[in-house]
Amino acid sequence: MKHISSTDSVAATENTSGAAANERIHHDIFITLKDKSPAAVQRQLELGKKYLTNHAGELSFFATVLAHDLTRHKQVAYLFNDDAFDVAFHMVFSSRQAHDAYQVSDRHVKHFIPESNPNWVKIRVFDSVER
Repeated sequence: MKHISSTDSVAATENTSGAAANERIHHDIFITLKDKSPAAVQRQLELGKKYLTNHAGELSFFATVLAHDLTRHKQVAYLFNDDAFDVAFHMVFSSRQAHDAYQVSDRHVKHFIPESNPNWVKIRVFDSVER
């Protein structure tokens, strides 16, 4: 983890318009499934592991499920944990170029999406950059 000084944080807030070519891109996908059975959740995880991993410039990948038993947010009034998902995928790419190549890759567009989306109710994607 990079330590940010007060001068770094000022500079970081001034440059928030987009990802520079060499900044790491964090790509997080949260999927709400129609069929929430253990078998359907496992199938979605397996499709992610099969098609969303090992892309050029992909530094990390995690396939996760909702942590149903966490209740911290219910103990503190101002906290809110969004639990409107069943499966999540978390990827870090080395650069904007690596992320953009993944977005249009055959494994993503021609396999993961068409094989997965018949069971999707909702999908939310959050992209962010390291500063």
